[in-house]
Amino acid sequence: MEEHNIKMKHLKMIIDKIPKHPNPKAFLEQYTIDGELASNILYFARNDFKDNVVIDLGCGTGRLGIGAKILGAKRVLGFDIDKECVDLAKKVVRELDLDNIEFYCKDIREIDREYINNLLGEDKNLKKVVIQNPPFGAQKRNADRIFLDKALEIGDVIYTIHNYPTKDFVKRYIEEKGGNVTHIAEAKFRIPAIYEFHKKKVLDIPVVIFRVEKKFL
Repeated sequence: MEEHNIKMKHLKMIIDKIPKHPNPKAFLEQYTIDGELASNILYFARNDFKDNVVIDLGCGTGRLGIGAKILGAKRVLGFDIDKECVDLAKKVVRELDLDNIEFYCKDIREIDREYINNLLGEDKNLKKVVIQNPPFGAQKRNADRIFLDKALEIGDVIYTIHNYPTKDFVKRYIEEKGGNVTHIAEAKFRIPAIYEFHKKKVLDIPVVIFRVEKKFL
Protein backbone atom coordinates (compact mmCIF):
# COMPACT_ATOMS: atom_id res chain seq x y z
CA MET A 1 0.00 0.00 0.00
CA GLU A 2 1.66 3.22 -1.15
CA GLU A 3 -0.72 6.20 -1.22
CA HIS A 4 1.48 9.32 -1.15
CA ASN A 5 -1.28 11.49 -2.67
CA ILE A 6 -4.04 10.26 -0.41
CA LYS A 7 -6.69 12.77 0.63
CA MET A 8 -6.87 13.73 4.28
CA LYS A 9 -10.36 12.27 4.77
CA HIS A 10 -9.13 8.90 3.47
CA LEU A 11 -6.06 9.05 5.70
CA LYS A 12 -8.36 9.70 8.66
CA MET A 13 -10.41 6.63 7.76
CA ILE A 14 -7.30 4.44 7.62
CA ILE A 15 -6.00 5.74 10.94
CA ASP A 16 -9.34 5.27 12.67
CA LYS A 17 -9.30 1.63 11.57
CA ILE A 18 -5.95 1.04 13.28
CA PRO A 19 -6.86 -0.57 16.61
CA LYS A 20 -6.59 1.36 19.82
CA HIS A 21 -4.43 -0.03 22.56
CA PRO A 22 -6.31 -3.12 23.82
CA ASN A 23 -4.98 -2.80 27.37
CA PRO A 24 -3.93 0.81 28.09
CA LYS A 25 -1.93 1.46 31.24
CA ALA A 26 -2.60 4.58 33.26
CA PHE A 27 0.95 4.85 34.62
CA LEU A 28 2.22 5.12 31.04
CA GLU A 29 -0.52 7.65 30.17
CA GLN A 30 -1.48 5.64 27.10
CA TYR A 31 -4.11 7.49 25.10
CA THR A 32 -4.74 6.63 21.45
CA ILE A 33 -4.75 9.65 19.15
CA ASP A 34 -7.97 9.90 17.15
CA GLY A 35 -7.98 9.83 13.36
CA GLU A 36 -9.02 13.46 12.91
CA LEU A 37 -6.24 14.96 15.03
CA ALA A 38 -3.65 12.49 13.71
CA SER A 39 -4.50 13.13 10.06
CA ASN A 40 -4.43 16.90 10.55
CA ILE A 41 -0.96 16.78 12.12
CA LEU A 42 0.35 14.30 9.58
CA TYR A 43 -0.98 16.24 6.61
CA PHE A 44 0.62 19.42 7.90
CA ALA A 45 3.95 17.57 8.30
CA ARG A 46 3.86 15.65 5.02
CA ASN A 47 6.49 17.79 3.24
CA ASP A 48 8.96 16.98 6.02
CA PHE A 49 8.13 13.27 5.79
CA LYS A 50 8.56 12.85 2.05
CA ASP A 51 11.62 10.74 1.21
CA ASN A 52 13.00 11.16 4.73
CA VAL A 53 13.15 9.07 7.92
CA VAL A 54 10.31 9.39 10.42
CA ILE A 55 10.88 8.30 14.02
CA ASP A 56 7.75 7.74 16.11
CA LEU A 57 8.63 7.87 19.82
CA GLY A 58 6.06 6.21 22.08
CA CYS A 59 4.44 4.84 18.95
CA GLY A 60 1.56 2.97 20.61
CA THR A 61 -0.29 0.96 17.97
CA GLY A 62 1.48 2.88 15.21
CA ARG A 63 -1.07 5.44 14.07
CA LEU A 64 1.35 8.33 13.52
CA GLY A 65 4.17 6.25 12.09
CA ILE A 66 1.91 4.36 9.71
CA GLY A 67 0.29 7.61 8.59
CA ALA A 68 3.71 9.11 7.92
CA LYS A 69 4.67 6.14 5.76
CA ILE A 70 1.46 6.40 3.75
CA LEU A 71 2.26 10.09 3.17
CA GLY A 72 5.65 9.35 1.65
CA ALA A 73 8.28 8.76 4.33
CA LYS A 74 11.11 6.61 2.96
CA ARG A 75 11.67 4.84 6.29
CA VAL A 76 9.72 4.76 9.56
CA LEU A 77 11.04 3.57 12.91
CA GLY A 78 8.66 3.33 15.85
CA PHE A 79 9.56 2.71 19.49
CA ASP A 80 7.43 1.90 22.51
CA ILE A 81 8.12 0.33 25.88
CA ASP A 82 4.89 -1.68 25.72
CA LYS A 83 5.30 -4.94 23.77
CA GLU A 84 1.54 -5.47 23.48
CA CYS A 85 0.98 -2.35 21.40
CA VAL A 86 4.19 -2.85 19.38
CA ASP A 87 3.04 -6.33 18.37
CA LEU A 88 -0.29 -4.85 17.29
CA ALA A 89 1.44 -2.13 15.25
CA LYS A 90 3.49 -4.78 13.45
CA LYS A 91 0.31 -6.71 12.65
CA VAL A 92 -1.28 -3.60 11.13
CA VAL A 93 1.80 -2.98 8.96
CA ARG A 94 1.55 -6.52 7.58
CA GLU A 95 -2.16 -6.10 6.88
CA LEU A 96 -1.58 -2.81 5.05
CA ASP A 97 1.38 -4.30 3.14
CA LEU A 98 3.71 -1.41 3.96
CA ASP A 99 7.46 -1.65 3.36
CA ASN A 100 10.31 0.00 5.28
CA ILE A 101 8.40 0.54 8.50
CA GLU A 102 9.69 -1.12 11.65
CA PHE A 103 8.44 -1.08 15.23
CA TYR A 104 10.60 -1.94 18.24
CA CYS A 105 9.77 -2.67 21.86
CA LYS A 106 12.33 -0.44 23.53
CA ASP A 107 12.56 2.23 26.20
CA ILE A 108 13.28 5.47 24.37
CA ARG A 109 15.93 6.33 26.98
CA GLU A 110 18.02 3.50 25.49
CA ILE A 111 17.98 5.07 22.01
CA ASP A 112 20.58 7.51 20.73
CA ARG A 113 21.55 8.88 17.33
CA GLU A 114 24.21 6.21 16.83
CA TYR A 115 21.63 3.48 17.48
CA ILE A 116 19.24 5.06 14.97
CA ASN A 117 22.00 5.37 12.35
CA ASN A 118 22.92 1.72 12.79
CA LEU A 119 19.31 0.72 12.16
CA LEU A 120 19.12 2.96 9.09
CA GLY A 121 22.32 1.81 7.42
CA GLU A 122 22.64 3.50 4.03
CA ASP A 123 19.72 5.81 4.88
CA LYS A 124 21.48 7.28 7.94
CA ASN A 125 22.19 10.61 6.22
CA LEU A 126 18.54 11.32 5.45
CA LYS A 127 16.76 13.99 7.47
CA LYS A 128 15.33 12.50 10.66
CA VAL A 129 11.83 13.69 11.52
CA VAL A 130 10.56 12.82 15.00
CA ILE A 131 6.83 12.74 15.60
CA GLN A 132 5.51 12.01 19.06
CA ASN A 133 2.47 12.05 21.30
CA PRO A 134 4.28 11.95 24.66
CA PRO A 135 2.74 11.53 28.10
CA PHE A 136 1.67 14.87 29.57
CA GLY A 137 3.28 14.13 32.94
CA ALA A 138 -0.02 13.87 34.81
CA GLN A 139 0.78 10.43 36.27
CA LYS A 140 4.58 10.69 36.36
CA ARG A 141 6.08 14.14 36.80
CA ASN A 142 8.34 15.32 33.96
CA ALA A 143 7.54 12.30 31.78
CA ASP A 144 7.14 14.66 28.83
CA ARG A 145 10.68 16.01 29.32
CA ILE A 146 12.15 12.56 28.69
CA PHE A 147 10.50 12.56 25.27
CA LEU A 148 11.49 16.15 24.50
CA ASP A 149 15.12 15.49 25.41
CA LYS A 150 15.25 12.37 23.27
CA ALA A 151 13.52 14.00 20.30
CA LEU A 152 15.97 16.91 20.39
CA GLU A 153 18.88 14.48 20.61
CA ILE A 154 18.01 12.30 17.63
CA GLY A 155 15.77 14.44 15.43
CA ASP A 156 16.46 17.17 12.88
CA VAL A 157 12.80 18.20 12.76
CA ILE A 158 10.31 17.41 15.54
CA TYR A 159 6.53 17.39 15.82
CA THR A 160 5.39 17.03 19.43
CA ILE A 161 2.00 17.25 21.17
CA HIS A 162 1.58 18.71 24.66
CA ASN A 163 -1.06 19.73 27.16
CA TYR A 164 -2.05 23.32 26.39
CA PRO A 165 -1.36 24.76 29.89
CA THR A 166 2.31 23.76 29.46
CA LYS A 167 2.67 25.72 26.20
CA ASP A 168 4.97 28.48 27.45
CA PHE A 169 7.10 26.11 29.53
CA VAL A 170 7.54 23.63 26.66
CA LYS A 171 8.47 26.37 24.19
CA ARG A 172 11.05 27.78 26.60
CA TYR A 173 12.40 24.30 27.38
CA ILE A 174 12.81 23.47 23.68
CA GLU A 175 14.65 26.71 22.99
CA GLU A 176 16.96 26.25 25.99
CA LYS A 177 17.81 22.77 24.69
CA GLY A 178 18.80 24.00 21.23
CA GLY A 179 15.54 23.79 19.32
CA ASN A 180 13.87 26.47 17.22
CA VAL A 181 10.06 26.47 17.36
CA THR A 182 8.90 27.32 13.84
CA HIS A 183 5.16 26.62 14.16
CA ILE A 184 2.62 26.28 16.97
CA ALA A 185 -0.90 24.94 16.45
CA GLU A 186 -3.76 24.40 18.87
CA ALA A 187 -6.18 21.49 18.81
CA LYS A 188 -8.37 19.22 20.93
CA PHE A 189 -7.30 15.74 21.96
CA ARG A 190 -10.34 13.51 22.43
CA ILE A 191 -10.01 11.14 25.37
CA PRO A 192 -12.71 8.56 26.09
CA ALA A 193 -13.22 7.19 29.60
CA ILE A 194 -10.74 4.31 29.62
CA TYR A 195 -9.41 4.50 33.18
CA GLU A 196 -11.34 4.11 36.42
CA PHE A 197 -10.49 7.65 37.55
CA HIS A 198 -12.22 9.16 34.50
CA LYS A 199 -15.53 10.72 35.51
CA LYS A 200 -16.82 11.81 32.09
CA LYS A 201 -17.60 9.61 29.10
CA VAL A 202 -15.46 11.77 26.78
CA LEU A 203 -13.08 14.66 27.35
CA ASP A 204 -11.74 17.05 24.74
CA ILE A 205 -8.40 18.18 26.13
CA PRO A 206 -6.82 21.37 24.71
CA VAL A 207 -3.39 20.58 23.30
CA VAL A 208 -0.63 22.41 21.50
CA ILE A 209 1.47 20.99 18.67
CA PHE A 210 4.99 22.29 18.10
CA ARG A 211 7.10 22.02 14.97
CA VAL A 212 10.73 22.30 15.95
CA GLU A 213 13.97 22.49 13.98
CA LYS A 214 17.48 22.09 15.29
CA LYS A 215 19.14 25.50 15.28
CA PHE A 216 21.97 24.22 13.08
CA LEU A 217 19.55 23.46 10.22
